[in-house]
Formats: sequence, C-alpha cells, structure tokens
Amino acid sequence: MAAAGILPIWIELLALGLLVALVLWASQREAALHAGETRANQAEARAATAEAVVTVQAGSQAAISTALAYVNSPEAAVDRGLRLVLAVEREPTEQRIRALGDAFAPAALVVLRPEVEHLLSGGLHLGGDSGYEITVAATARPTPDQAQVRTRERWTYDERNAADERMRCIVESSDQMYTLERAGPEWRVADIDFIASSRAVCAGS
Repeated sequence: MAAAGILPIWIELLALGLLVALVLWASQREAALHAGETRANQAEARAATAEAVVTVQAGSQAAISTALAYVNSPEAAVDRGLRLVLAVEREPTEQRIRALGDAFAPAALVVLRPEVEHLLSGGLHLGGDSGYEITVAATARPTPDQAQVRTRERWTYDERNAADERMRCIVESSDQMYTLERAGPEWRVADIDFIASSRAVCAGS
C-alpha cells in the first residue's frame, strides 16, 4: 500500500519535471528564433544602409560631374562674362576692365563699349536696382572649338552719380547670340549679335 501511494507522487514529479523541461526548451527555442530574427534584421539594416550610402555617393558624383560640366560650358562662360560687365559698370576699376578684355574678344568688346563709355563719360556708375536675368534659349556647337549661345536677357540699368543719386533707370529686354571660341581650356566670347532689343523706364522712376 505504501509503494502504491508513493508511485503516483513519483509520476507527478516526473511529469512536472518533463513539463518544466518542455517549458525551458520552448523558451530557449523562442529566444534562439528571436535572436535569429534580430540578426537577420540587423543584416538587412546594414545592407540597406550600405545601399543608401552607395546611392548617395553615386548621386553626389553625378551632381559634381554635372556642376563641373556646367562650369566649363559655353553657357557658363557667357554668364561669367555678363557678371564681369555688371561689375565694370558698377565700379570700373582697371583690374575689372582688364578682366573684361580676357573674357571678351575685341569684336565683342565693340558691342559692349558704348554702354561703359556712356557711364564713364558722365561720371556715372550702376547701383541700386541694377542687375540682369538671363535665360539660355539655345546652344549649338558647330565645331569642338566654337559654340553659339542664344540668350534672352533682362537688364536693369540704375544709373547713379558720384553721390549715389539716381540719374536714370532703364530696363532693357533683349535677345542676342553669343559666338564663343576656345581660348585654351576656357571659352571666350568672340562676338555678340543683338537679335531684338527694347527699353523702358523703370517702374516708379
């Protein structure tokens, strides 16, 4: 009778032990699965990060290449030349006038000279609202060393005297064709042809 009473206790203990072992095994398996998922997620995150870095680098390299291509383009040479023209008309120093001669060949300077001489002869300079807007309408390259850039421009000539008082303000809208030639690695404006031009007095003048 004693043995018969003890046997169910051992069975219960054994069953309890098996249950505990099963619970521990299930917990360990779940932990292992979770750890595997975590490692897989981390690997995916690292792969996504690496892909994003490569994409950003490729985009940056493409942007740099595009920027460099523009800097060395005929269109950029025209824009740089016009900035020099504006700088000379704002403050006609000898250094700026020499720089203008580097950007524009003699035939092109003939077209630009009347406006500069008008300001210098009257003791005037551009100031205030002076500036320009440029849109490139078309570009052609008849030869590797020659280019033609057609532009639409809107210039504001806010003429000031030595006391910086406004004497006259004109808005000029024009279409023109710039012919450029290579001068070493740079482009130089060889000639300028005005296609159309109109002038109006600045608003509020």
